[in-house]
Amino acid sequence: MMAVRSLAPGAILLACALAVSCASAPPKEAPSPEPKPEPAPTAQPAAEEPKADNKELDELRAKAAELRKRAFDLGLKSVLPDDYAAADKSFADGAAAYGKDAAASAAAYKDASARFKELLDRGLPLLAASERRKAESQREAAMGKKAGDRFPSLVADADARFEKPKAAEAAADYESAIGGYRASARDYAVLYKLCEANAVREYIVARDLAKWDSSNWGIAEAKYAAAQAGFAADQKASAAAADEAVLRYGIARDTGLSYYAADRKKASEAERERATGIKSEVAVKEDYAAAAALHEKAESANASKDYEASARLYDQAAGAFGRAYARAKAKMDGAKGEIDSLDAALAEAR
Repeated sequence: MMAVRSLAPGAILLACALAVSCASAPPKEAPSPEPKPEPAPTAQPAAEEPKADNKELDELRAKAAELRKRAFDLGLKSVLPDDYAAADKSFADGAAAYGKDAAASAAAYKDASARFKELLDRGLPLLAASERRKAESQREAAMGKKAGDRFPSLVADADARFEKPKAAEAAADYESAIGGYRASARDYAVLYKLCEANAVREYIVARDLAKWDSSNWGIAEAKYAAAQAGFAADQKASAAAADEAVLRYGIARDTGLSYYAADRKKASEAERERATGIKSEVAVKEDYAAAAALHEKAESANASKDYEASARLYDQAAGAFGRAYARAKAKMDGAKGEIDSLDAALAEAR
């Protein structure tokens, strides 16, 4: 008891604190595992194209695309097909590598540009010469339809325009020459169509067929005039009007011929009836048979809607029936004269 009492109050407090600490201390946490060292990063290839170079690649692609479009629009694919195919393959290779391998894409686009440029340099003179020949051929076709006689002022205009691409070709301005030659070919094509329209128009007028289809005839006349009026100012509209004129004149001709053939059929049948009225099929059997054969041919052509042929054959049949009638009547009149002479002789004898 004396020993306990002799402990200083501070020692007692320290002992109590130690006892409480031992009773309530939590267990020690397990030590965290050592972090594994991260693998050294794999060395990446140096970026082949920084942003500035991506712009350069896009410029290469745009240049190749522009040359490619020019070659295609001009039609060089048909002039030098193998060269065009090789250039186009390089362009396709550039597109396939784009976004994956910038160096390969750039090399392919450069190659495509070089190939398309060479294609243009070699192909443009060849194409200009080819387009000139086409225009000359179209002019010959129009002149073969007598365009110079039918439309002399329009031919003079077309010929004057044709001289311009010739001058451009001589100056090695091949693209201008190509465009000019193509325009001249279209000029002469319109003249050719106008000649066709004019020929059908003259046919209709000569046979007075317009009255059978006044609607299509009227439209054809308006389009025919419009094609000529717009020849120099609006080539596209002039060509469309010429096409419409050819179409409408054709319809008016066919409609008119169908009615005309029906009219000629009536004439043939009227002559046939007149011939049979005096027994021509008996009196002049061969003549009548020939006329009947022509009428049958006309019927067959009419059934096939070949109205032009049927009208012509009906006219021939009508003429043949008329001749059969005349010969039969001559025979009949001759026989009647003989009978009358005989009757007179008998009367005198009595």
